[in-house]
Amino acid sequence: MLARHLRAEEPSIFPSTPWDDVPDLELPTPPLREGLGRAHLKVSTEVPLAQAYFDQGLRLLHLGWGAEARRSFAEAARLDPRLAMAHWGLALTRGAGARYAVARAEAIHKALGLSQGVTDVEQRYIVAATFLADKGPANGRHGFVREMEALVDRFPEDAEARLLLAGFLSDGYETDGRPSAGQPYAQALLRELLRTHPHHEGVHHAWVQVMVESGRPEAALESARRLRLLAPRAGTALLGSGRLLLRTGHTREAREVLEAVVAADDAWLSQESLPESAAPAAGLALRLLVQACADAGRYGEAQSWARRLRHRVEQVSPHLGQALVFAAGALSSVHLRFGFWRAAADLRVELAPEASVAERGLLTGMAAYARGLRALEAGKWVEAERVCDELDAMHPPLSEERKADPRMLCPRDVARVVELAACELRGALEARQGDFARAEASLIRAMRLERRLRAAGPSAFSRPARETLARSRVRAGREDKALELAESLVKERPGSGHAWFLLAEVHVSLGAYAEAASAFASFLACWRDADPQLPELRRARAFILGRGGVSEDAALPANVAC
Repeated sequence: MLARHLRAEEPSIFPSTPWDDVPDLELPTPPLREGLGRAHLKVSTEVPLAQAYFDQGLRLLHLGWGAEARRSFAEAARLDPRLAMAHWGLALTRGAGARYAVARAEAIHKALGLSQGVTDVEQRYIVAATFLADKGPANGRHGFVREMEALVDRFPEDAEARLLLAGFLSDGYETDGRPSAGQPYAQALLRELLRTHPHHEGVHHAWVQVMVESGRPEAALESARRLRLLAPRAGTALLGSGRLLLRTGHTREAREVLEAVVAADDAWLSQESLPESAAPAAGLALRLLVQACADAGRYGEAQSWARRLRHRVEQVSPHLGQALVFAAGALSSVHLRFGFWRAAADLRVELAPEASVAERGLLTGMAAYARGLRALEAGKWVEAERVCDELDAMHPPLSEERKADPRMLCPRDVARVVELAACELRGALEARQGDFARAEASLIRAMRLERRLRAAGPSAFSRPARETLARSRVRAGREDKALELAESLVKERPGSGHAWFLLAEVHVSLGAYAEAASAFASFLACWRDADPQLPELRRARAFILGRGGVSEDAALPANVAC
């Protein structure tokens, strides 16, 4: 999907991919693979194998695997040196940023030079791409959209053109939940494509990517499931399916899909004899598996996935600080999610002397935050206050640091995450001290900071600010306002046992015992396979038995599929 390919959409554990600096026509030849879908665009070539490789590149581009799509387009160009559209594909797969500006421009100008005598539709594809290649995605946006609209108007039966246009316009949602410019237009295009091309893997992948961060991700649930059948060997596509299943509360199914992502990437790595750092989706899939297991109360399994991620990092690049910090963050988040502050605080990572300011800042912030929570739970308020001050002092200098390499962790993104952690911890401390007005202000600020985090930055290592604010409001006797927050968390993450447990506890504080029993039953459904020793399970079962033994299944709302 072009919108995601042309900008950094997720933080990268490994900042570079294989063959980044290899010229296009020197890339190793990939095999023709099954399990990537069936997208096809007829191009001007008399070499059947060149057409096959072009189609494979197109499928991979639709499925978000730009680096591998580039190899396929390069092979098509080698097989038929006159194939203009192969160079069109090479220009698009280079992604955004100044680092590849020259390569993008060379590829699209090569395509223009070869476009004499090709079909009108191919010429229109190439002219549209010149705006992105010459001006970049931001400055070339208007020209690209206008040319693609003209192409769609002239050739309304061309599904690939409509899909590429929709994929480029699908630019996500703003922090207040409003769709970005072009998003409703993109959704209309994709809805029509779903109707006319129900077996197109790229259409389903684009629809999943569009809806996963919307307020109604369940609208793409069928597409997420169909992708497993249409593109079972594309880890990047399966990753989107896993994210959407996790978001809609289908946690067990999400775990299966995310495990399939890791397996698909590992099979590709083995076939290509590449290191694990080359996997396009396995790193993020492992982090999402940690989250999925945490939502399901599987503390031990979540630790196993986090340690597997760390092992991959240490095996491949033990001196790459960025990868080590992300892996450490995955393990720390597990301990924090279940309240094991000591384990999070005692996590040790040795960075190389040349580690960047951002890497050291993120690691230091995680350790300090864990120490602060440990002090808070022990009633050591002075020590917790000292940690808050330490975190407050960290983020201003990080904000002033410049990002030296676009592939590396951005200090300003780290500063935002550290500032969020400082606000959340301070708000929790103020609530414990009974200063609820200050706690409310601190935690509302933390919520706003949380909403403004960039998708391309590191994940927050603090607890969700809404959870902390809800508990603060219960302490302050404002249970009705706490209930609003808890209900919003359940609506957003219906498969998270932690969200259901919070909702149940708020109902208990309100004296709404029937509603509390129902929420506890939903929590137990989410944690059906949870580690048996966790105290939340004992609390929920004791409450339900004390209130007449409400059946877990009978109390389970329809939207909980855990």
